[in-house]
Amino acid sequence: MKFIKYFPVALSMLLCAAALTSCDQDEPKINWSEPTGVEAHVTGASVSEGAQIDYNTTVITLNYDVDVAINPSQKPTLNGTEAALNYSTDAEGNALRNTLCINVALRPGTSYSLSVPANAVTATNSGKWAGAFTLNFSTTERQINFNTQPLTNASATAQAKALYNYLKANYGKKMLSGAMGGVAWETRYTDMIASENGGTMPCVVGFDYIHLASSPANWIDYGDITPVKGVADNGGVVAMTWHWNVPSSSDNTDVLTFRADEDFSPANVMKDGTWENAVALADVEKLAGYLKLLQDANIPVLWRPFHEAAGDYSWGAWFWWGKEGTAVTKQLWIWLHDKLTKEYGLNNLIWVWTMQTSNEGKLADVKLLRDAYPGDEYVDMVGTDIYPDQSLTDQSEQFQLLNDAVNGRKMVALTEVGNLIDPAKAYDNGALWSYFMQWYDCDENGVFGHTNYDGSAWSTLLSSPYVTNGGISF
Repeated sequence: MKFIKYFPVALSMLLCAAALTSCDQDEPKINWSEPTGVEAHVTGASVSEGAQIDYNTTVITLNYDVDVAINPSQKPTLNGTEAALNYSTDAEGNALRNTLCINVALRPGTSYSLSVPANAVTATNSGKWAGAFTLNFSTTERQINFNTQPLTNASATAQAKALYNYLKANYGKKMLSGAMGGVAWETRYTDMIASENGGTMPCVVGFDYIHLASSPANWIDYGDITPVKGVADNGGVVAMTWHWNVPSSSDNTDVLTFRADEDFSPANVMKDGTWENAVALADVEKLAGYLKLLQDANIPVLWRPFHEAAGDYSWGAWFWWGKEGTAVTKQLWIWLHDKLTKEYGLNNLIWVWTMQTSNEGKLADVKLLRDAYPGDEYVDMVGTDIYPDQSLTDQSEQFQLLNDAVNGRKMVALTEVGNLIDPAKAYDNGALWSYFMQWYDCDENGVFGHTNYDGSAWSTLLSSPYVTNGGISF
């Protein structure tokens, strides 16, 4: 018989793992020379058609109305990928010849189609194949254990509240893509990313008040909010960093720096009558005027001053605001927070505290992060700045460290990154950052794409189902 001649009966399948059933790979003894003409039918499955199931499910079982044999040359597929088909077993390890199991590796929040092709199964001693069988289902969303608090500013603008609520609604489901536009009040870098990826723009665009002392000038003018407004008007999210340049000493006020090895004392910033206090008050007043322009234009800001304050907890700080220890930096943060919100009435700011995660070059203990933290009443979100050696890693240990440091009370962001993150890996490992922002990448001549830039990595991110790009509405 042609059917018998070409039907392979040897089986070699992997052992299934299941909570209540296991799988057996031993075939029953089939007498293929005496077909009975019985056709096997699926009478039930462990997953109902159209059901939403736990993404941790590892096995799906199919029940047939008769004992069946498996054709190893016809494998089932899950969303087009081959899967192993084996017998289930009972509690004593005996094969259940009328119940088959399929190992699955599922992602959260995903739709699936399980297909068992025709000719994959036949009734024992039958000359008839079972027909094709298809099962459609989806998986639950991953839930991050957090109890995010409201914005710290009870007078926050409607736009700041809307952005914050948007971030909360997406947290644990999708991360917002982001990159620095540049450090000269520009969007050259994000424009380049968009131009190389079919016009898709990163959602978060970073700016920096690093040149505050020079503005206004013919090359930098923070009073012209055109580039920032352009981002906001096109559905982007504005993130602001402040590399706060100060005089290197009281006798050398023309030389500005943000380095930690100069004479400028962060503790003296908060002491009336000191030269540092006079410099800081003037700078904050100037800064507040520029931020007020954004508030008047209804632009909310992810506001990130005093970033990377602790540097490495053992090796020391690299910015002046961290040079006298975490206790002083916390006081400085609170001082600036109260100045901008209470004195200058800036209610469009979402305050993002950057946690340092390095101690002697290794992942720091969570206690160090908690000791350096200004407090829930002064921080809306937390983030970290990291520059991994490899591209498309998930950095889940960093994420978990920050989440533990605030006990899930604040959303966690990748506030600055060099090599880009892998959103699928991050999602699978429960480390889906609220947003990420790649630092701009250019050489000394201003040519972008010099070191970290990887066009293929950006393509992976911008096309990921776990990433939200520009053009959002909140």
